[in-house]
Amino acid sequence: MKNDKLIELPDYGRLIVVTDLHGDFDDYNHYLSLWDKNDPDFHIVFTGDLIHSIHEDDKSLEILDDAIKKSQKYPNFHTLLGNHEWAHIVNRNIYKNGEDLLWKFTNLISFKKGFVEPSLTNYIKFFKTMPYFLKTSNGLFISHAGPSDKIHSIEAFEKIFYGDYLNPILDDFLWNRYDSIYGYTKDDITRFLDIIDSKFMIVGHNVVESYKVYGKQMILASSFQTRVKTYLDLDLSKEITSMKDIQRQLKFITD
Repeated sequence: MKNDKLIELPDYGRLIVVTDLHGDFDDYNHYLSLWDKNDPDFHIVFTGDLIHSIHEDDKSLEILDDAIKKSQKYPNFHTLLGNHEWAHIVNRNIYKNGEDLLWKFTNLISFKKGFVEPSLTNYIKFFKTMPYFLKTSNGLFISHAGPSDKIHSIEAFEKIFYGDYLNPILDDFLWNRYDSIYGYTKDDITRFLDIIDSKFMIVGHNVVESYKVYGKQMILASSFQTRVKTYLDLDLSKEITSMKDIQRQLKFITD
């Protein structure tokens, strides 16, 4: 199943998992300060939605400019695709608080760079390099959102790697929420994990306070709309047999 959209980590080393920054450069830098970029066995993954702040001080471009440099230089630096990056790839508008975020992002580039191009094109090229998933040898499957309830076999899951960005299964892994009318259930999570031979799932995307356990899924809030910012500092060599094993490796930041 090896491909450039699925990162597979070995049974040694360390992994920091950070979700949904939405243009918060201070949080981005704080998480980077916890990571040793020069240790090849020490990984950090941002699970998508680096961009599109709802606040005036939107540092999406500062995050992207740094992330592009780090992704080119450090193989232990990872950024997964989120629905907000995906929206630029497929040119689909996202609205929050009545604002068109794609239009706002383009204006931000114009304001900070002087011209929209070639920066916008370069950012979209970077978004297209982003993997969809990260999988650890000790049993975690990490994505922006999801899972998709359309997956009933490993063959159905692997189709995601051969479709385009409008693939409905990919759409589920970027947009689906546990608490929506058309969202996934705990049984959907368990079935998916059994199919891909993983034990638990880690996602962001949903708005929760600190973190939430939903069946075999843990939802993390590392920056956006939470008072207690939560990230996972995972020992990749440690066996995981229960959700409590994951909870013991959570770390918290309070402003």
